[in-house]
Amino acid sequence: MNLITDDAFVYNSDGDILVTKNNDPDKIIDKILSDEKYDTLERGVGLSFSPRFLGEFMFSGFYITSDALNKNTISFDMNFSSMDDLAFFPLLNIWKTQTVLFFENLHISRSTSRIIKNYELRINYDFENVLDNITRTHGDLWITPPLKEILITLNQKNYKSKAISFEVYKNGELKAGEIGIKTGKIYTSYSGFYRESSAGSVQLAMMLQYLKDNNYDFCNFGTDSSKSNNEYKKKLGATYIDRLDFVNLWREGRVK
Repeated sequence: MNLITDDAFVYNSDGDILVTKNNDPDKIIDKILSDEKYDTLERGVGLSFSPRFLGEFMFSGFYITSDALNKNTISFDMNFSSMDDLAFFPLLNIWKTQTVLFFENLHISRSTSRIIKNYELRINYDFENVLDNITRTHGDLWITPPLKEILITLNQKNYKSKAISFEVYKNGELKAGEIGIKTGKIYTSYSGFYRESSAGSVQLAMMLQYLKDNNYDFCNFGTDSSKSNNEYKKKLGATYIDRLDFVNLWREGRVK
């Protein structure tokens, strides 16, 4: 694999940036934005599951996922014979196009508005239970076991970016929830689950209304190639913005 060394990072011909604890996440983004030759770079491969390391990248606007470490998922030349095939690595994503919702554009459907009164919104009431439900529902394909532990740590301790949960209850029972990352006055949505029809829509609507009422700048949905996921976000009022606009808005909102 052909490695390209730059003053800010090392990357390969597939467009993956090799990221260590010595890399400054803001400098990586500035370098990507500085020249068209870096335009295709969207993903960093991290070499640490440290909460401080990943928290710094979250603070800079990277969307953190993870994957299993094997020859099919990582294209840097490494000595896989000495690695456990069940090991994992973090992926640090800064996509060219981001899906965001500015709250002046928030639209909650009439059908959802009619049933919201049947539910109660709680924040960070039972974070680990919500996270367990998410991985039971969707598996651990990208919220892998070590990333799950990082999210728990970022929920329990004080880092620049904090993992939080939004939960909806009906008659005292948890019906839907999601986890995400709070950075200043920006919320980044990660993943969620629901236990009854429409509860997921209610949770999302109540969460977005809470963010609006508490003067958040915007909700970041990351990026998603799934047409169905993008359609429901667009119906709520979400829109697409390019990476440069996203970074500028992010750096304003993260320090509020």
